[in-house]
Amino acid sequence: MKTARNSSLFMLILAAVLLAAGFACGGGDDKAKETATTAAPTDTATASVASATNTPPPTPSPTPTPYDGGVARMAIPRFGVDAPIEALTVNGNNEMETPAPGKELTDVGWYDSTIKPDAPFLGTRPGWEGNAVFAAHVFWTSIPAPFNHVASNYGGAAMVTGDDITVTMNNGVVYHYKALGPAKRYNRDTIPMGDIISPPDRPPGKQWITLITCGGQLDSTGQEYISRDVLVAERVS
Repeated sequence: MKTARNSSLFMLILAAVLLAAGFACGGGDDKAKETATTAAPTDTATASVASATNTPPPTPSPTPTPYDGGVARMAIPRFGVDAPIEALTVNGNNEMETPAPGKELTDVGWYDSTIKPDAPFLGTRPGWEGNAVFAAHVFWTSIPAPFNHVASNYGGAAMVTGDDITVTMNNGVVYHYKALGPAKRYNRDTIPMGDIISPPDRPPGKQWITLITCGGQLDSTGQEYISRDVLVAERVS
């Protein structure tokens, strides 16, 4: 299995994402106009008093704009993971990048859609409505890598519903997430990347993160995994 564990994370061409990258951004719901029926005043004095005592409604406090800087670390406490984050994008062939050489055993990649604005949409950043996408290796040089426990590989323990994940931003803000379920496994050739990056079942207003790694068996080359394991978590604080 040593060769398999040296294999790259994944090379996924995202042409389909170009067709499925629409993302419903929440800009706040418009308040419905009030339709009140006012009884005719009995006399002018009564109407004047009512007008004089009318006070404007309080101005609602504006919702703070979430932090728009980088992501520092991801932790999965149950498995002792506390990994630095590396901002990634796609290469010239629209293939998702992997952690840089020398960082395969340490880093988790976060796909930052702002690095290449003209590239396929790769998700949001933590703290914003939508889905932030992360990836890391499962093994590297036969050593377990940060996402080794996202799903069960070779009999190892796997993440389950309710597992904690924390994401720390560069400004020190920490977001807490709970796994919505165990990882789902997809064939690497048919994985629906558009739906994974922009999930159609994400309720409006919810903040999700998605963790992606390799899994399953080897292909005929003995060099690559044939499956991808995908786990979704929702922000709870």
